[in-house]
Amino acid sequence: MRRWFQNLKISQKLALISILFVMPDSVMLYLFITAINANIQFARLEQKGNEYQRPLEDLLELIPEHGQLALQALGGQQLAIEELPTKEAQIETAFGALEGVDNHIGADLQFTDEGLAKRKRERARVSLVRKEWNDLASHLKDLTPAECADRHSQLIADIRLMITHAGDMSNLILDPIMDSYYLIDATLMALPQTQDRMAEVMADGATVLNQADLSNADRQKFAIYATQLKEEDLDRINDSIHTSFNENPNEYGFSPTFTPRVSPALEEYSKAAAKFIDLTNRIVNSPGLGVTARDYLAAGSAASAASFNLWRIADEELNKLLQQRIEAYQWRRTRSLFVAGCALMAAIGFVTFITRSISGPLKRQASQLQSANGALQAEIAERKRMEAALRTAEEQYRGIFENAVEGIFQTTADGGYLVANPTLARIYGYDSVAELQASVTDIGRRLYVNPQRRADFQRQIEQTGEIHQFESEIYRKDGSVIWISEHARAAYDDAGALLYYEGTVEDITERKRHEEVLEKMNKQLMDTSRRAGMAEVATGVLHNVGNVLNSVNVSALLITDRLSKSRVSHLAQVSATLRENAENLGTFITADPKGSKIPGFIASLAERLGNEQTELLREAEGLSKNIAHIKDIVAVQQDYAKVSGVVEVLPAASLVDDALEMNGAAFDRHRVDVVREFDSVPPVRVEKHKVLQILINVIRNAKYAVSESRREDKSIVVSIRRNGNDCVKIAVADNGIGIAPEILTRIFAHGFTTKTDGHGFGLHCAALAAKELGGSLAAHSAGVGQGATFTLELPIDVQSAA
Repeated sequence: MRRWFQNLKISQKLALISILFVMPDSVMLYLFITAINANIQFARLEQKGNEYQRPLEDLLELIPEHGQLALQALGGQQLAIEELPTKEAQIETAFGALEGVDNHIGADLQFTDEGLAKRKRERARVSLVRKEWNDLASHLKDLTPAECADRHSQLIADIRLMITHAGDMSNLILDPIMDSYYLIDATLMALPQTQDRMAEVMADGATVLNQADLSNADRQKFAIYATQLKEEDLDRINDSIHTSFNENPNEYGFSPTFTPRVSPALEEYSKAAAKFIDLTNRIVNSPGLGVTARDYLAAGSAASAASFNLWRIADEELNKLLQQRIEAYQWRRTRSLFVAGCALMAAIGFVTFITRSISGPLKRQASQLQSANGALQAEIAERKRMEAALRTAEEQYRGIFENAVEGIFQTTADGGYLVANPTLARIYGYDSVAELQASVTDIGRRLYVNPQRRADFQRQIEQTGEIHQFESEIYRKDGSVIWISEHARAAYDDAGALLYYEGTVEDITERKRHEEVLEKMNKQLMDTSRRAGMAEVATGVLHNVGNVLNSVNVSALLITDRLSKSRVSHLAQVSATLRENAENLGTFITADPKGSKIPGFIASLAERLGNEQTELLREAEGLSKNIAHIKDIVAVQQDYAKVSGVVEVLPAASLVDDALEMNGAAFDRHRVDVVREFDSVPPVRVEKHKVLQILINVIRNAKYAVSESRREDKSIVVSIRRNGNDCVKIAVADNGIGIAPEILTRIFAHGFTTKTDGHGFGLHCAALAAKELGGSLAAHSAGVGQGATFTLELPIDVQSAA
């Protein structure tokens, strides 16, 4: 070959060199033109996606309007019944346009059975969506309002799925040019999103605004709606379109109609949306409803119509921007071919000149290259050694990565897995990492049981750059739910843009299971404590009955003693004496010394028997009262047991009287003065047995405190007051031994007591019962010897108060 080349003529050598030089240049030119053609095809495919979206956007406007009319028609509104046929005709027209564009360009956008099945979007087939609409329209009269709303929601979701598929397959979502990119963000993502949200908000508004009042849950929901409509929809659309305005002069030609056409439509939409958002905020912030359903739906319809008008104008201008880009690419291709031809001619001349100029110096440098070649070989050997070392290190890292106990991941910001180890795949129930990456393309929707947890994850990591021990419930591949704990950080490039999230995942399901068991055991312990408190209430009742029984016993013994010592037996003796002297009774009484004493004896005996009768009647009356008291105590206890667990509306005074009566005998025995200071207050809504449990504990403690004080003036003051608009305050104040400050902080603790025979359940259970009733129990004391006050707050029954 060398000899053959040396035998060639100079002109032949130059021609061969030129050809060899032109070949790579031609390849580069080919690749360059191919790239330009690819960009042209890219933009044309975007135009097809834009064209396919137009009838879908019409349906996205018409279907919610049809849904509202359908609900009104099902409710019997004649105007809605008359308007339904017109709206259905408009929907039929839109479906006809959709079928036409699907026949024309549907295959290019992979709206085929194979293309949709590959992406699990079979429901996005035009024929299926059309069938779904026909079925809804033909059976509309047979549907309930709830079924009607569900069917419309499903139809809208399928249309949104078709818009998403058209955006994905037409490269709209991947547009690389700033002005069209932000305009596509508005038309493909933001505007359909806000149209869906407005329809949802209007539907909820129509339901809620027809009610008498809004619940806190409704106000919270509309506060979220207002924030989303403002921040996620209106602000995003304004920002995207204004960015597109600013970038338009910097891209492939300036569109003279873009800003003049889109700007008024954007302003109209912004005003309508702001009015709708303002009405939504008024629903949240007004004490009453503040907004009529008619005004609210009118504002929502105006904002929705303005959004669809903005979408159509922006879509037309987007087509113009794409056409300008195509024309710019075509001009660049023509210009590149011309410049490449000129460059090729210049290159051929330059090669000829260079060949003649450097042939000599090349020979001299040949020897230098040979010596440099040896050095290069040595460098190559060193590089191979370093590459072998790197491969060894990589194998070590791979071993650690694949055999780690915890799952290791690296994900994109939108929830797709870039990197994962086999442990992570096993945790989530997948057979391989490849299956995990293919199946889970959106972590927030596919894995998280509660998608809000994913939103919390992203919000926290965006704020701090890292997150630790973030616990969530996750779906495994088989649908089962596990608990995981995540550690992650965000990685950014030099410009501060987010690259990916990376971190580790630990399966904590077993730990959560143990925590649940522990919680159940704790609940059982609390129930046991409550039952112990109930036992204390019963003990108190039995103690009170025992006190009364002591009095009954004393009265019974006294009656028995009086009867045993009665002089009624003497009356029988006098009667016998009189019978013995019946024949001469007058002489016996007047003349006989023994007989003359009988009238005085009878008078004295009658007086003594009268006194005995009075005493016995008094004791019998006391005995009867004590027995009635025992019956009352038992009746109260029976009522208390009978209504256990039932919420009742009761007067606070009757509850306090029952508790005081159950301790009445103890008050009498210990000579405790009870003062009632009852204000007129509304009834309370409570469980009676729990309130009695609390009051009996507190009153018995007060009795114990005044008894231990050894005071002569033992006093307990029970007061009932209204505390604000929502509760009644029952206070039990005593002048007993008081409570030390260090004890006051522990008085409601489980098992804590200052009594030698106490168990520490009473006040602890009373505080728990007060909390369960929606109230509270508090204690106050100025110190030892200063008495104490226990205050029970119970919720007022709102209806009775009104």
